[in-house]
Amino acid sequence: MTRIGRRTFLGGGAALAAMATLSACGGSSKPADGGDSSGRTTITLWHGFTEADGKVVNQIIDAFNASQDMYKVNPEVIAWSSISEKLLTSLSSGGGPDLVVQGVDSGPGYAEQGAFVSLQDFYGDPGTYTSTTVLYDNVVDQVRWDGQTYGVPMGVSAFAIWYNTAMWQDAGLTEQDYPTTVEELIDVAKRLTKIGADGTPEQYGISLPDSDSAVLATMLHSGGGDFITDGKVSIDSPANVATMKRWQKAVIEDRISPTGQDVVAAAQLFQAGKAAMILNGPWQLVAAQSSGVDVGVFQWPGDWVEAVSLYWFATSMVSGEEKKKAAYAFLDFWNSYDQQVLWTSTYYPPNRTDIDPSELSDPLVAELADFSGQAHYYATGITSNVSDIMNETGSMMSQIMGGGDVESLLSQTQKTVEGYMAG
Repeated sequence: MTRIGRRTFLGGGAALAAMATLSACGGSSKPADGGDSSGRTTITLWHGFTEADGKVVNQIIDAFNASQDMYKVNPEVIAWSSISEKLLTSLSSGGGPDLVVQGVDSGPGYAEQGAFVSLQDFYGDPGTYTSTTVLYDNVVDQVRWDGQTYGVPMGVSAFAIWYNTAMWQDAGLTEQDYPTTVEELIDVAKRLTKIGADGTPEQYGISLPDSDSAVLATMLHSGGGDFITDGKVSIDSPANVATMKRWQKAVIEDRISPTGQDVVAAAQLFQAGKAAMILNGPWQLVAAQSSGVDVGVFQWPGDWVEAVSLYWFATSMVSGEEKKKAAYAFLDFWNSYDQQVLWTSTYYPPNRTDIDPSELSDPLVAELADFSGQAHYYATGITSNVSDIMNETGSMMSQIMGGGDVESLLSQTQKTVEGYMAG
């Protein structure tokens, strides 16, 4: 399974500056309504899936092409790290893809510059595009800006708490002990933490990256806070102060997790059998299988958790009516019932709300599907300088987990982020 990093799609200032030239570029090296020798309207799509999940993507594309004789999809696999650079260059010259997979992070900037076009009329025709009626509302809401919807769910999954079943059982825990509040989660982590005779933890209750803004956003939401509230920076809110003090105590005093970890180190600790729980995406199931660790999964306590959020976006190349129809037909096919059942073989949960769990090959994927209603983009409300703000808040989190003064660090970060938001 291709692991998609939380910041895979975050672009810098140079990329946004390059997009500014897009609207000034006239003409196209491709006809508005591309076609092949058989008369089918042809569209090109880009994605970065290269492993087993890439084969499933191709299966679905092949099934679409075989299902009708009006449209044809040509896929091109581009490294995730190269898509943004190639996308800007190709669209400027009129030779880019019609559909592209990107994270929700990329959407606002590309949409503002005209690189991504609105899909509002796709959603506005549920009689034709029936999948639109059964998608998760919270997932669709993530790609709605200025009253227009720009993306269609491709691969979306809430992060969840994965646990080592042997460690769980050894601590005398059962499914009845699944926490429903953050306080209960910390208590469970304390029960799972084992301190050796020399006072050093031999087993951590949970493996947390302590400089990751997505984990931070999840923590803040679970405590009633956020980065942005009602359009205003709210990092130093009383709710956030209380939340970060709670987690700081749990990490420093109760030693439920080591400090100084990034997301890779956190995953490695869990895979090595040195931690009992981890907050992670659907790829954790594949990682556990490869390392021989038996895992279970439960929902992060609360109604909001970070997610891996991949969407199909239509680009400015979709300029003719026939290309639009071809793109819309494929997008609807992607989220059709049978294709979404097939998609779950990649360990992503389905994008539809009506899939029968008994049709899914892995019960843990069915569990993940139950959590989709709480999946959210971690930088909600931040539409500019996203990378800078995430770096700043991640650094703040690291310092807090290292024992820094909570109020002071939140206050300092509040001012810095206000400056980024104003810019």
